[in-house]
Amino acid sequence: MSIKLASLSDAKDICRVQRRSWQHVYPPQLISNMFQALPFELHQQLWTQRLSCEENQIWVLKHNGIQGFLMLEKQASEVELAALYLLPEAIGKGWGRALLKQACQSVALKDVYCWVMQDNQHAEGFYRHMGFKFTAEQRQVEFSGSYFVQKKAYLAADQRFF
Repeated sequence: MSIKLASLSDAKDICRVQRRSWQHVYPPQLISNMFQALPFELHQQLWTQRLSCEENQIWVLKHNGIQGFLMLEKQASEVELAALYLLPEAIGKGWGRALLKQACQSVALKDVYCWVMQDNQHAEGFYRHMGFKFTAEQRQVEFSGSYFVQKKAYLAADQRFF
């Protein structure tokens, strides 16, 4: 297993991992709507743009191909963990933790926050286990005509245990 910064050539595999992860977590009807609104080619273009943006830092975990990825969006005093996805068969191997550790080491003294879907108990449990504290802050997001509530989780740079 290796973790490295992603390159533009990784866009297709990053897109594939994210879509497989969505299929693992979300209901089939929502997935159908999402994939109709965001065809693979357009989704891949979005990842190519993200990989080209200097404010983003995207890490990939490779083990017989890309098994997961993480994206940080750098801001002035803190960093948003904008994406962390693993293939379903890669969950539970410590690879999410390894990705998070590598990424956090790259932004050593900055605090990190993320938004977690309210009903994604697996993700919420992972972030709590990693030391994130959930705040009272929430936001509503819309995708393909469906609305979701996300909860904010925060990890202070001086409270990391990894």
